[in-house]
Order: sequence, then C-alpha cells, then structure tokens
Amino acid sequence: MLFTRDDTYAAFMMDHAAGNHPESLALAADLHMILSPEAAREAFAWSIIGGALLEAEAPEAVAAQPEPERRYHKRKRTRAGATAILDAAGQGVPWKRGIFAVPYHPVGVPGGRLMKLSPGQSVPRHGHTATEATVVIQGELRDEFGHYRKGDLMLGEPGMHHKPVAAGEDACICYVAEPPRFAWRLQ
Repeated sequence: MLFTRDDTYAAFMMDHAAGNHPESLALAADLHMILSPEAAREAFAWSIIGGALLEAEAPEAVAAQPEPERRYHKRKRTRAGATAILDAAGQGVPWKRGIFAVPYHPVGVPGGRLMKLSPGQSVPRHGHTATEATVVIQGELRDEFGHYRKGDLMLGEPGMHHKPVAAGEDACICYVAEPPRFAWRLQ
C-alpha cells in the first residue's frame, strides 16, 4: 500500500469511514480496500476509532448536534459499484480517446472514470485544485512521489503537480476519481 503523503491518506480514509466522500471518491476507497488487504485493515481501524470517539461523547452533546447532511454514498452501492468497475476493467471496455490521447472509459459516476496507459505512456504534467484519488487496478504507475502497484492509492492534493507514467511492461489501468464538478450550484 503506497500513497502520496501519510497525513493526506489518513484524512482520506477517515472521511471514507465517516461516509463523507462523494460517490466517486467512495468508489476509489472501496477499490483500494478490495485490492489491498492492508488498506482494508486500516479502514477497519478508522471505523473503530470513529465509533470510540462517538461513544466517548456525552449523549446530550451528541443529541444537541445538528443531523449531518448526507449528500453522499450508501456503502452497499459503492461496494457493488467497485466490483462492477473491477469486472469492467478486466473485460476490455470500449475506450474513448481523451485529451492528450489518454484513453478513458466513463463508469457512470460523476467524477469517476477508468484510465488506460500503454507501457511508458504518461499523462501530461498537471496540477490539482481538489483531491484526486487514483487506484491502480492493473499494471504499475509512477510519478515524482512514488511507484504504485495493483491496489495502491495515489492521492493528488490541491496545489500538487505531477506527471504520472505507466511503469513496467504491461498496460496500466486505473480508476481515477475527483469530486464531481457542477457548472452551477444552488445554495
């Protein structure tokens, strides 16, 4: 299990355990846990810590807090979606040519897509304005921050710049997720 920064990873997994991710990022965390037993153990630990923190709160303090707004995922839905993504990646999906000739396949979730890089192919150097989660499903990927293998999670943080490239002799298929972007927002 490899990730860009320990503190970013911990925050990402805590948010997942609390159910705070949009569906695209929840799918990335679920894929990471399915493909990496170490990640599954870590996620389980975060859920225990979260439960212990809730139990430590005085019942009246918890009751006085406003009900959290649950805009995001339902766990069963993302687990089923993660399994469907793994099945699709292994069956040879119809790839579309994206910007800079990087093949992608939409997965039906706003902010989520499969990406395929041929051996040695890279994504142009780019930066991030929001957290981007990339899970390696097949092959290997590397950037300035590490070398990622099947099941590894690469987190692109706001302000971070990098240039991912498919490492090794096989094609690299990844699930790439970012929070959905909406052209307008009512609030």
